[in-house]
Amino acid sequence: MVNVLEKAFGILEAIVASTPEPMAPAQLAKDLNINRATCSRLLKQLMESGYILKVSRQQGYAAGPKLLTMNNAASFEHDLLAAAVPVIDRCAEALKCSVLLAQLHQRKRYVLYHCNCSQLDIRISRPCYDDIFSTATGLVLIAHSEAEEQIACLREQKAAGCRIFPGFGSEKTLKNQLRTIAGTEGFDCEAGRQWIYAFPVFRDGRFCAALGASIPRVEHTPTFHRQVRKALSHAAQEISSSLTPQYIVG
Repeated sequence: MVNVLEKAFGILEAIVASTPEPMAPAQLAKDLNINRATCSRLLKQLMESGYILKVSRQQGYAAGPKLLTMNNAASFEHDLLAAAVPVIDRCAEALKCSVLLAQLHQRKRYVLYHCNCSQLDIRISRPCYDDIFSTATGLVLIAHSEAEEQIACLREQKAAGCRIFPGFGSEKTLKNQLRTIAGTEGFDCEAGRQWIYAFPVFRDGRFCAALGASIPRVEHTPTFHRQVRKALSHAAQEISSSLTPQYIVG
């Protein structure tokens, strides 16, 4: 039963990631290493339940109405998103960059919201990402986790062949490196054609998310670097302040 559920959720995640482009059954079966007969049966059940739609016999399937209505009905992290979305939109527009909010769940990075006002081609197309040690938000997220979880996450991502930034692949030094990140206001580094940033967001004094941004490497100058860090720092503080109850004494 568990195996069938894993296959069904795997199909759903692959179709959602591909939407609006449909996915053909043969491609799904190949990508997910599922028997074609089993894949066809699960697709039929998911379509009959309204989770997916059949675009055509040749093109395959796309996300259906039930996924949309479930998303609209969900209130996951409602207070966090209510506070963060307008701040992120304003920050992305002011800096002309890509800004996002991410959380860590079961050693995977979930992007809760993303606004891209830059020239970077960044598309959040997956439900979650195994890039904890190759993104700024991922490093800030894992830096605020327990030491045992940090090592377990590193081992898991190494075993999966995930990309890891140089300097973060050693278990001997990882704890101190992440402690340094957790003890600073924010983290930034060069990552290929981008320069990436991340700042912690707190709810009532406790870490709850990472606010991140990306700018094209060619736009990175000392002046703009300071501007981005200052804007993101203020944005993270503004979101955190909105999530902290204001007590009145007297």
